[in-house]
Amino acid sequence: MQVQNYTDELLRAVLNFPEQTKKDDIKKIEEIIKQGVASKDFETVSIGMSIIAYITYKTGDKNSYRAYTVLDDAKYLGRKSNLYLAQKVNYFVFALMEYEEENFDDALDFLNNAKLIKTDAAELDEKILQIKNTIEKAKQARIINLSPPKFTPDHKNDPLLALLKVGRTMAVETDLDVLLNIIAKEINIALNADRCTVFLLDKEKNELWSKVALGVDSREIRFSATLGIAGSVVQTGETINIKDAYNDERFNKEIDHQTGYETKSVLCMPIRNMSHEIIGAFQVLNKKGGHFTQKDEDILIAIGSSAGIALENASLFNKQKQLIEEQKHLLSSFIDTLSASIDARDKITAGHSERVTKYAVLICEKMQMKESEIETVRQASLLHDIGKIGIKDYILQKEGALTKEEYKEIQQHAKITYDILSRINWSEYFQNIAKIASSHHEKWDGTGYFMGLKADEIPLGGRILAVSDVFDAITSKRHYRSKMNMENALDIIVQGANRHFDKNVVDVFMSLETSKILNIITNKEIEEQDNLILSKYKLQDYWGICKNTNNRKLTTEEERFLNTFNAYYNLAL
Repeated sequence: MQVQNYTDELLRAVLNFPEQTKKDDIKKIEEIIKQGVASKDFETVSIGMSIIAYITYKTGDKNSYRAYTVLDDAKYLGRKSNLYLAQKVNYFVFALMEYEEENFDDALDFLNNAKLIKTDAAELDEKILQIKNTIEKAKQARIINLSPPKFTPDHKNDPLLALLKVGRTMAVETDLDVLLNIIAKEINIALNADRCTVFLLDKEKNELWSKVALGVDSREIRFSATLGIAGSVVQTGETINIKDAYNDERFNKEIDHQTGYETKSVLCMPIRNMSHEIIGAFQVLNKKGGHFTQKDEDILIAIGSSAGIALENASLFNKQKQLIEEQKHLLSSFIDTLSASIDARDKITAGHSERVTKYAVLICEKMQMKESEIETVRQASLLHDIGKIGIKDYILQKEGALTKEEYKEIQQHAKITYDILSRINWSEYFQNIAKIASSHHEKWDGTGYFMGLKADEIPLGGRILAVSDVFDAITSKRHYRSKMNMENALDIIVQGANRHFDKNVVDVFMSLETSKILNIITNKEIEEQDNLILSKYKLQDYWGICKNTNNRKLTTEEERFLNTFNAYYNLAL
C-alpha cells in the first residue's frame, strides 16, 4: 500500500467521526502507524495518533489521561514537522472531545484553528463546517435557551436534580453571566415558577443589578438597593413570600414597567457568602398553579447556601481577570513606549522594532502558535534591540562600514539585551522574553552571537526573530547604504536556510502574502484593487517569478503583479 493510500484511509476514518468509532480499529491504525514510522511518513503517524486518541476517548473513560496524552503527542509531531493536514486533523479531534465534554467555546476555537489551515482535504473542511454548526446550535441551546446538558434527564419539577445541576455548574463555572443564567434557570424549574432573577449587590454604588430575566431578552437592570422587595430582603436579611405583589408596598412596580411583565406571587431570599454577608437576592416570580410554599423556601435555601459562594468566587475571578488584563495592557504600553524610545535614537532606523514585530507575529500566526506564545514573541521582538542603549551613538549612526573593533562592540547589544531583560522579574507568562529577544543574532549553524547556540538550541521565537530582523534590515535604508531590491533580499533569506536561519521558519516566511508584507513595509493600507492582485501571490511566488529559471514569458497577470508590488516597494522609505 502506498503512503498516500494510508493517508486517504486515515482520512476516511476521521470523516466517519463521531458517528462511527470502534475499539477494534485501534489495532488496525497502530499497524498503519508502524508503516508510517518505517517509511518516515510522519503525517500518517500524526494523523493515526489523533485517531487512536479519539477512539480511546469514545470507547473508554471519557476523561482518559491516555487519550489526551496521545493527542498532545500527535499535535507536537504535526507542528514540529510542519504537517498541515495532520495539524488540521488534530484540531478537529480536539474539538470533538471538547464538544463531548460540553466545552463548546473551546471546541469552536479548535475548529476555527482547523479552518485556518489550508489543505486539499475538501471533505474534511465540509465535516468541520458540519460539526461547527452542530456545536453552535448546542451552545445556543445552553446559553440563550438555557436548556440543560444532554446528560441531565428530564427533571422538570424535580428539585433534587435541579440541586445537583446547580452544584455541578458551580464547581466548574467561572463566567459570572453563565453562572447567573444557569442558577436562575434551575431555580425556575425546581420551584415550578414562571421566572427567576438573581440580583447581585454593588456595594460601592449601593445598587442591585442583574443580567438575568427569564422570559424576556437578557439585559442589565439596575436600581437602588433600598427599593423593591429585593431591596428590602438585602436590607433586612429576611425572606419575603407574598401572594399578591401589587398589593405589597415593598414591591417596585418600575421593574415591571421596564420589562412589560406582570408580577403576581413573589418569593425573595437573600444570597450570602462564606462570611454570611449578604451579596444579593434570589427573586422568584409567579408560582404556577398557586403560590410559593414552605417547601419552596426550603429548596431555595438549599440552593442559595452554595450559590452565594459560587457567585462571589465568580465575581472575584472576573475582577482578578480584569486586573490581570489591565496589568498586561500597562506592561504592553510600557514595552511599546520603550521600544519606540530605542528606535528614536536614530531617525534612520526608526520603526525597525515595530516592523520586525509585525513580521514575527505574521510568522507565528502562520505556524498556528498559541496566543500566549505569540504574545511572548511580540514582546521579545519589540525589545530585541534594547541592548543598543549601551552602544555609543557614533557607532550606531556611523555612515560607512564599521571597523572590526566597532563591529565587535555593536555585537555586545545582544548580551546587553539579555542582561537587562533577565533582571526584570517577569511573570511566568513572559519568562522566555529575555532568551528570545537576545537570540536574534544566533545562527542555525552555531556561528552567531552572543551565546553561540545552534539549531534547536535557539528558542523558536529567536529563530523567527532572526528572519524578521534580517529581512527588515536589508529592506530598509541605513546610514551606509540604500535598501536592497526585493529579489536580492529574498535571495539572502532563502540561501540562508539551514545556515543562518531555520529552514522551517524560512519556508513559513516565504509563504506569507505579499500584500501583508507591503502593508508593513509601507506602513499603510494597500488600495483595494491592488490588494486583490497582491493577495493572490506569496513571497515565494514573487521570488520564483523574478528568478524565472525557465526564462518563460510571464503572463499578463504576473507582469501586473510584479509592477504593482515593485511600485509600492520602491515608494516606501
